[in-house]
Amino acid sequence: MAEPLVVQTLVQLGFSLNESRAYHALLLENPSTGYEVGARAKIPRSAVYGVLRRLVQAGLARAVAQRPERFAPVPVDHVVALLKKRFDTSAQEFERAVRTLDVTPSIPDAFSVRGYDRVLEEAERMIHGAKSSLIISGWPREIHKLIAEIDKASKRKVFLVVFSHAKLPKMKGSIFSYELEEAALEAFWKHRLTIVADDTRTLIASVENNERDHAVISETVSLAEVATSQIALDITLLSQRTHQDVEKVMVRMLGERVGRLDTLLS
Repeated sequence: MAEPLVVQTLVQLGFSLNESRAYHALLLENPSTGYEVGARAKIPRSAVYGVLRRLVQAGLARAVAQRPERFAPVPVDHVVALLKKRFDTSAQEFERAVRTLDVTPSIPDAFSVRGYDRVLEEAERMIHGAKSSLIISGWPREIHKLIAEIDKASKRKVFLVVFSHAKLPKMKGSIFSYELEEAALEAFWKHRLTIVADDTRTLIASVENNERDHAVISETVSLAEVATSQIALDITLLSQRTHQDVEKVMVRMLGERVGRLDTLLS
C-alpha cells in the first residue's frame, strides 16, 4: 500500500520514513502519546519516542508537558517556512563553499536524465535560461506544467514558438496547433517533448509520466538545428492544411537558411 502523500513528500525532503509517518500521525490526531503515534504510524514502541524526539529537535513537533508525555505537530505553515529558510541558508553556504574551491567543472556536450519529474525539471531549467529564442513541441499535459516558465520567457521578450497536434492552452507567442483532443491522440501516439533554446541547447524527451521517462539534454548546435528543422516542418505542414502564412516565423526560426534554399529552388 502506498504511503500517504504527506509521508512521501517529507521523505523527499530528507526525513526518514518513520519520522514522516510520525508527523503525519500527529497531524491526524494530537496531542498524542508515543504509544498512540506508534500504533497509528506503525512504528515499533521501542523506536517511536526516539523518532518523536528527533521531530521535536528538527522543529516539526512539540512536546506537551503532561503525564504521560504527549506530542503535537508544529503547524504546517510554520514547518514550510522553517524548511524554506533552512534550504536557502544551506544553498547559500554551499555556493560560498564551492566558490572557495576556485574550480569550474567541465560540462559535457550531452547528458541524460531519467524519471518524469527530473525531465520536467530540466525542461523548466532550459526554458528559464532562454535569452533570445525558445522553440517547443509538446503535448498539453506537459505544456500546462511548464506554462509558468514559458510565460516568464515571453515577458523577457524571448521569441517563442510552440507547436502541438493537440489543443494548447492560451499563451503569448507564435502558437500552432491542430486543436485535436489529447485523449484521442494518446490512443496511438506517445507523449514526447522537444525544446530548443537560443538555437544551441536542446532537450528531447519521452514524457509518459513514469520513472522510465528519459531525456537527452545537449549543447550541440547541429542537434539544435535538426530539432528546430523538424518542428519547422510540422508547422509548415499545418500551415498548408490551414492556409496560414508562417513565412515570418520560419525566417525567425531558420534564419538565412530559408532565403538560401529559396534561391536554389527558384
